[in-house]
Amino acid sequence: MAGATSSRWPLAVLKAWHAVLAGGFLVAYLTADEDTYAMHQFAGYLVLVAIVLRLAFGVLASGESPLRLPRPSWRRMKEWVATRKGRHPLFAWFAASLLAVVGLAALLGALADGASWLEDPHEAVAEASLWVIGAHIAFVTYMYAGRKWMARIGARLSSAPRETLR
Repeated sequence: MAGATSSRWPLAVLKAWHAVLAGGFLVAYLTADEDTYAMHQFAGYLVLVAIVLRLAFGVLASGESPLRLPRPSWRRMKEWVATRKGRHPLFAWFAASLLAVVGLAALLGALADGASWLEDPHEAVAEASLWVIGAHIAFVTYMYAGRKWMARIGARLSSAPRETLR
């Protein structure tokens, strides 16, 4: 029983971290105007701290821990395409790209506090990160719900009466 409980905490930590990161990014993105700049700044620093903590935990985590940083590889991608076995390698690619782009947006935002010339690059990277986040959401939705939905649609279509040509 202790083993089951101890193996659950890294996943709980990852879920909480994901919630903080996603919530912080959303608040920072929605409050990026003059009237709510303090909230934008706080949320941006929260995102930066979350990214730094994730990187630290990811480097220090043991080999099989879910807290370990993702290791995307082209070799793994080729193997998966050939066999279709195991976890889809795009999970690791999305995780790494999201850590990079969201981390860069947060870092540029923090640096822009002292160097105003970084405000435009900060905004550009934050806008670009929305595309990566959208692709991540679409991929995860498809992997966990879309395939089942597509299978149900396919089953309905295959069991539908076929029209015959006369």
